[in-house]
Amino acid sequence: MRPVSALAMASALALVSTGVMLGSSSGAVAAPKPSVAHYQGERPALSTRAKVASASSLPKPGDVLGTLEIKSPEVEARENSPQGGSSVLNGKVRPPSAASVPVTSSTNGVTSSFEGSNHFDSRYSGGGNQFSGEPPDQGMCVSDTRVFEIVNSVVQVYTRSGAPLIAGNKAFPDGPSVGLTLNEFFNLAPAFVRPDGPFGPNMFDTSCLYDSTTNRWFVTSANLDEDPTTGDFTGEGQVWLAVSATADPLGAWRIWSIDTTNNGANGTPDHGCPEAACFGDYPQIGMDANGFYITTNEFEFFGDGFNGAQVYALSKADLVAGDASPTMQILQNVHSSAYHDLAYTMQPVNALPTDWSTANGGTMYFGMSGSPFTEGLARSIGLFSLSHTSTLNTDTPQLSLADTAVSTQKYATPGFAQQQNGPTPLLDCVNDVSCIGTHYPNIKPPSVLDAGNSGKVYGAWLHAGDVYLTTGTPLQGTGAAWYNTNTGAWKAIKQRTGVAWFILRPSQNGALSASLRDNGYVAVQGANLTYPSIVVGPTGAGAIGATLTGPGYYPSAAVARFRPGQAPTSVQVTGVGVGPQDGFTATGEGGFDPRWGDYGAATIAPDGSMWLASEYIASRCTDAEFAADTTCGYRRTFYANWSTHITGITPLS
Repeated sequence: MRPVSALAMASALALVSTGVMLGSSSGAVAAPKPSVAHYQGERPALSTRAKVASASSLPKPGDVLGTLEIKSPEVEARENSPQGGSSVLNGKVRPPSAASVPVTSSTNGVTSSFEGSNHFDSRYSGGGNQFSGEPPDQGMCVSDTRVFEIVNSVVQVYTRSGAPLIAGNKAFPDGPSVGLTLNEFFNLAPAFVRPDGPFGPNMFDTSCLYDSTTNRWFVTSANLDEDPTTGDFTGEGQVWLAVSATADPLGAWRIWSIDTTNNGANGTPDHGCPEAACFGDYPQIGMDANGFYITTNEFEFFGDGFNGAQVYALSKADLVAGDASPTMQILQNVHSSAYHDLAYTMQPVNALPTDWSTANGGTMYFGMSGSPFTEGLARSIGLFSLSHTSTLNTDTPQLSLADTAVSTQKYATPGFAQQQNGPTPLLDCVNDVSCIGTHYPNIKPPSVLDAGNSGKVYGAWLHAGDVYLTTGTPLQGTGAAWYNTNTGAWKAIKQRTGVAWFILRPSQNGALSASLRDNGYVAVQGANLTYPSIVVGPTGAGAIGATLTGPGYYPSAAVARFRPGQAPTSVQVTGVGVGPQDGFTATGEGGFDPRWGDYGAATIAPDGSMWLASEYIASRCTDAEFAADTTCGYRRTFYANWSTHITGITPLS
């Protein structure tokens, strides 16, 4: 894909998977050593001092209207990945019903609440040599003293009270701390050097975990290589992995890359993708006592084929030791026997170290939603087990993957969510010929938000032998929207998006099986809860994080806590949205696909406090204020106004 000018504006880093899945039914094949994790070396400690771009390259306040603005490269939506729920969204099948819980602004139990990285940080880190992109893919992990956040396309470390510790390479000398770009963090060339290049690696889909047993931080990001001159994708891609050399996330890091092109080169298997280019999308991460696990959804980069989920399992001990060739095993083109199709989005199930499974020589679990595999209502949810993970501590790992499905309550893939009306200066500019010079008559403010229309499991946690899973689902009510991805037109419908949660008890005596311990919904009257995460503490008390949005709510960060053995009884707003989402993907120039955060994050710190992260809107300015300063006081950019929010909160007793 080639960059475009401001007249065509910016395009999303929209690595989205939609459509009906087609593909073979080949089983998972294990590829033994040699490792395909390539050691890139150790990067020095992260600088906390501010670095300011040279005066000759400093931008004016905000993206000046009419000047060139390079987009974030886009990978087109994949037509052959699973996409369900269409019969529910078009009204042919009635969605499930659910009781509503109240919304409260109570700060009870909240120990920390602060804005994380926002679009200004993402765009103007690295001296301003960044693309404009949305939505943020958010990773967050926490120790006793530090909070590490990684989003598209910036890294920041905070105190637990929210003070940023990395000033970064500022494009505005008097602006706020902006953190490091993903490329700076991984010791790579800039994604783009303005105004004319060259182009560098394009990083996206970020995640992180902190391991209290080794006092190490684990960080991942996917990458697609670009032609240095044109910015075109070459078809080559990797997942990059960094592990801290010490307990200090501001210290040195060791870095590996895993080639996900899977064309037979660099020690990879050959999956036969056109032009020898496969694409590993949506990497998600997990760990247990023995291994560190990365799952991807693999597509043909220059075609429409889908190869299913891939599992990359690495020895955690080797990574912590900085082994240049860590023990690694790949589970390729994973097939689901329960759904009779290729697996799609195997979400790693994380846990406190005391809850890591030792069954069958160490077992790691992965959750998979059933909603993408049906046009109507799903009535089951999938679970995978990866056994014998202790063999990752040897040179010849012998991992064994099995799957099952459990009958559950009804749920489906959600569609789009409304948001409260308010100032949308970018959308107003797009529809004002005196500003941008184009007009999209079908797009009315405020735009709607993608509520999770790929239907994935977004939150997964293991506690006391039980697997907790969350996904989004349409429910009876109001607050959702029908949306036309060809014209940008939308209208309110008699649905809302809520959280569907499930608790499974796995058992593995020969074959994997599981029983349903409990399930339910979390819903708010007249509004939506999107992109849920989940975490469960030592006592069984936990929390679900999400974005709350609807006709009466600007997109806000929300947390629903629950007591042991009970469902949530309220939703706490911990990050109050102050305006509607106003990003380029919600305009005609953005391709008629209003993107929202692909996922949030949830974890537990060593002291037992729960930490949740989600997207919200923290900036607001009128058309007149935007015309004077398109950064709105260093809070947004011309092209987007998303922010992330981090909440620390105590479990209910």
